[in-house]
Amino acid sequence: MCTHSKSQETFGALNTNYSPTNSVHINPSSMLDAKTWLDIHIVGAGVYANNDYVSAENSTIIRLLRQRDFTDDDLQYKAGTPMYHAYNRNFVQVLSAVWSQGDHAAGLSFGGYSYTDARRIDEPMARFIENGITLYTDQHSTDYRMRRFRANSLSYGEAKISYAYTFQKRRRNMFMAGISYKKIFPIVGGAASIRNLQYNVYNDTVLHIYDFLGDAMVNTQPEFSMKGGWGFDLGFTFQRMYSGCESYYPNSRKGGCNRLYYKYKIGISINDLGYAKFNPDNISYVGYNLGENDVLNYADLTTEIETFPQILADRESTPDDGVIRNPHKMSLPTSISVQFDRNILPHFFYINATWVHGIPPTKGAFGPRRAHSLSVTPRIETKWFDAALPLSLYEYNRLQLGLSLRFYFLTIGTDKLLNYFIPSDIYGADIYFHLKVPLFRNPKCKSRKAFGSDRKGGFGRNFPKCDAYR
Repeated sequence: MCTHSKSQETFGALNTNYSPTNSVHINPSSMLDAKTWLDIHIVGAGVYANNDYVSAENSTIIRLLRQRDFTDDDLQYKAGTPMYHAYNRNFVQVLSAVWSQGDHAAGLSFGGYSYTDARRIDEPMARFIENGITLYTDQHSTDYRMRRFRANSLSYGEAKISYAYTFQKRRRNMFMAGISYKKIFPIVGGAASIRNLQYNVYNDTVLHIYDFLGDAMVNTQPEFSMKGGWGFDLGFTFQRMYSGCESYYPNSRKGGCNRLYYKYKIGISINDLGYAKFNPDNISYVGYNLGENDVLNYADLTTEIETFPQILADRESTPDDGVIRNPHKMSLPTSISVQFDRNILPHFFYINATWVHGIPPTKGAFGPRRAHSLSVTPRIETKWFDAALPLSLYEYNRLQLGLSLRFYFLTIGTDKLLNYFIPSDIYGADIYFHLKVPLFRNPKCKSRKAFGSDRKGGFGRNFPKCDAYR
C-alpha cells in the first residue's frame, strides 16, 4: 500500500509554454523560450492520494464529499494481490516567478511539500490491517515472513533558485540546459524499514517473533534551520524549430521581439536529488536485530507517534546500531524524467508525453519514493486559455484521465477527472490550482510589430530568409 502528493504530477498544467513557473518543477531548462516574459506565481496548492488496496465502493468523489455518514462498511478491501502500496503527495507554492528573455532564464520559488509512501505490504499483513490482528483468527498459528517493507513520510519547506541557458543554436536546432538549487527546511518526518520479519500470531495474546531486522525513525518537532539539507534539479532540452533560429532571441529586442515556434522538443531531467536533515537530538531512532522473542499482550502495546520506534526497544541490546547510516537524514523523492512535446498546429495544438520514474533511496537511507508515472496529454494553448486532457498511468498500471483548464491567471485541474462524476471503486483522489499574474511581453517590445507583420520574414535583415514551415 502507498500514499503520495504534488497532485501526482499535475500533468495537465505541467508542460504549457505559458506557465514556466509550473514547468520548471519537471525540467529547469523548460523556462527558456517561454511564451511569458515574466510569470509571477501568487499561490498554488494540490493534493494527490492513491493506493491499490482499499477503495470506496461504487461511488464518486462528489458523492463522498456530500456523504456525512461514511463508515468502514462503505469500504472494500482488495484481495489476491501479492503486494500492496499507498501514496500521498501534497504541495503549496507561494511567491514564485520565472523570467525568460533571449538565451537566459531565471526563477525563484518558495513552497511546502509532503510525501508519504508505503510499499510492499504483503497479503497476510493486508488482511490483518483489514480485520485486526487479534480478531482475524484465520491467520493465527501460522508462520509468516515479511521482506523489504518500507514506509516513509516527509514534510518540508523549500526555497529554490533556478537558471537556464541556451548554449547552442544551429540552423533549426536549439540546445538548452538548466539547474535548480533548493534549500530544504524539514518540518516533520518518520520512516520504517523492515528487511526481514518472521513471525507467528499464536493467539489474541501472544505474538512470536523468530527474526526481526529493521530500522525505524520519527521526528515531529518542526525545525527551521539553514542546515536542514539541500537539493538539485538538472535538465536538458533539445528543441527543433520550424525555421532557422540562429538569430532568435525570444522575448528580447535583440531578436526583433518576434517569436518562432518549435516543431518538437525533447527534455530529460533529474529532480529532487538531495536530502532533508533533522537535528539528531530531536529524532527517535531504533535499529532492530532481534532473534526469538515472545511479545505478550501485544494488543495492549500503544505508543505516541513521537516515540513509535521505541515500541520494542527494551528487547534490543544495541538500539542505536542499525543499517541506516544517518537516521536523521531523509532522501528527497528523487526521480528521472523524459518529456516529449510535439507542436501539431503552431502556437495552438500540442501533444505531450512525459515519463517520470521514482528512484528509491538506498537500503542504508530513509526517504520516500516518488510514484512512477507515464502520461500522454493533448492540449490547446493560447494567450488567454489553455485546455489539457492528460491520460496517465499511475505506477505504470492504473489508468487515469484528467483535465486542466487555464483562464488567463487561474489554473484548475485534476488527474482523476472520471472519479468525480462516474461511479466506480474510488482508490484515490486529487485536485490542484494555480493563481498567477503573467506578463506576456517584454515592456521594451511593446512598440514592435507583431510576428508575421514584416513581409521580409519577421526579423528583417538580421534573420535568415527561409521557409517558415518546411
